[in-house]
Amino acid sequence: MRPLQILAVDDDPLIGLTISAFAKRLGHQCVHATGGIEAIRSYQESDFDLVLVDRIMPGMDGLETTHQLRTLQEQSGWRPIIMLSGASNIDEQVLALNSGCDDFLAKPINFSILEAKINAFWRIADMQQQIARQHDELLHYANLEAEEKRISNFLMERLVRREQLENPLIQHHLQPASVVSGDLLLVCTSRSKDIYVMLADATGHGLPAALSLIPLSQTFYAMAAKGFQLSTIVHELNLQHRAHSPSDRFVATIAACYRPREGILEVWNGGIPPALLLNSSGQVLWRFRSQNLPLGIVGNDLFSREVEAFKLPEEDTQLFMYSDGLIEAENATGEAFGKQRLQDVLQCRPEERLVKLRTSLDDHLGKQPAHDDVSYLQLLCKNLSADNQPPQQSSEPNSPQTADKWSLQLLLTAPQLQRLDLEPLISNFCQVLGLDESRQGAFSLILRELLCNALDHGLLGLDSSLKREMDGFERYFQLRSERLQELREGEIRLDISQHHDLSGNCLTIKVSDSGPGFAFHRLDPDSKRNDTVSYHGRGLMLLRQICSRLEFLGNGNQVIAELRWSQEAAGAAERN
Repeated sequence: MRPLQILAVDDDPLIGLTISAFAKRLGHQCVHATGGIEAIRSYQESDFDLVLVDRIMPGMDGLETTHQLRTLQEQSGWRPIIMLSGASNIDEQVLALNSGCDDFLAKPINFSILEAKINAFWRIADMQQQIARQHDELLHYANLEAEEKRISNFLMERLVRREQLENPLIQHHLQPASVVSGDLLLVCTSRSKDIYVMLADATGHGLPAALSLIPLSQTFYAMAAKGFQLSTIVHELNLQHRAHSPSDRFVATIAACYRPREGILEVWNGGIPPALLLNSSGQVLWRFRSQNLPLGIVGNDLFSREVEAFKLPEEDTQLFMYSDGLIEAENATGEAFGKQRLQDVLQCRPEERLVKLRTSLDDHLGKQPAHDDVSYLQLLCKNLSADNQPPQQSSEPNSPQTADKWSLQLLLTAPQLQRLDLEPLISNFCQVLGLDESRQGAFSLILRELLCNALDHGLLGLDSSLKREMDGFERYFQLRSERLQELREGEIRLDISQHHDLSGNCLTIKVSDSGPGFAFHRLDPDSKRNDTVSYHGRGLMLLRQICSRLEFLGNGNQVIAELRWSQEAAGAAERN
């Protein structure tokens, strides 16, 4: 503890000098004032920790001096005052204490008692200093928090395009655990009216977590607005995150693309709890489980961009995605909200779900704050597939309904397969050639599936059953990367054409690879739910739902996929 600064006020110079000498022997500093006026002047000039004041003095006595000192202390802060008096009766002590003194000491002074009183007030002075330091620290932290909140609000306003979240097909909620959230909800509608959504949960929470989301937000909006494939977007998100964030910071992410005209939902899940595809009564139709690592953990050579695609039924459905902060939210007894409670709450009409969920979560938490950010989003999927729409007369007499005729042939060998991200390149080139806008989403999905099968299974000899094992996806893509780097021979041929005939518009995709093929004749050609074949897995089922024709040729290393649509559907899609 630091030495005290003591002010001794007594008209007797001997007593003043004695007190000063005693205080200095104890290690403190002491100033002697011979009267009340001098004491007030000294107190205004210096900061004292303790005042000893005599009761009886000429001019301004001890009571008035105490009153004046207390007035000064209203501005400078409380300091203890001990009254010294030759009268030690009870009435004198009560008068001194009522005048504003904190203690009383009778004369002649007992220096042992004076030392004890000084030590006691010394401890109080030290506590005062600690309190003052803590107050300054708290004020500093409060100012920092206010500044962090200001910066955070500024940051979040630019991370999130709130007008996109106001889409009538989107319902959402975000509840940060601190001033700023480490969870992020993004929505973007592309030029072709496809709806992209993303929920990102960064490591930790608060401003450090939010900072790692900045490059993701900018990249997502830029690419989604232009209609890039979901697999290409997440690939670029991983690249941007690794380039701009520390290595120990990763982002669990789920991204989805809803293509209303084709009735297709694509989902990429990296480290987020399973997203739920619900019907209008809240029954779970499908769970989009995490099959990929979060963004930022591995480089793009090992990164899995595999997207899970789902052909939506004709009934309206809803995609519900949420961060782990929701199901891990604990009440005062440590009980988590849990997946089962969530699923029970969701079993109601879509428009009621988020209100009921918010109420259920608040009831569960009570007054206990959530320890992690809580976010969830519901996407209403209304099947607006052009082929499901009744024929309409175009209000524009010259609206394009007949597909442009074009064809494209490509031969891809090991160097191109190792080096290039083929599907987006080919898709974009076909769009330039005149790929019908109403079929761009379905075309990209089919092309990606066929190219993936030709490369992974035809040339690299990978078995999809590996993905069903523990840590199977990580080992699958590790093996894929190794075999792709070792690939020296093999080729994939692409023949893509678009034309119009008497039956309507037609888009044909033929993919051939130089691999050994597979026993395609064992497949049920009429089945649209055969997902037991390792060559395609669920991809085969999806292709059969989308394609007008899907046929395997040769020894199984050739496949033809065909998309057909009517002129009326093309015109309706163009107007939508």
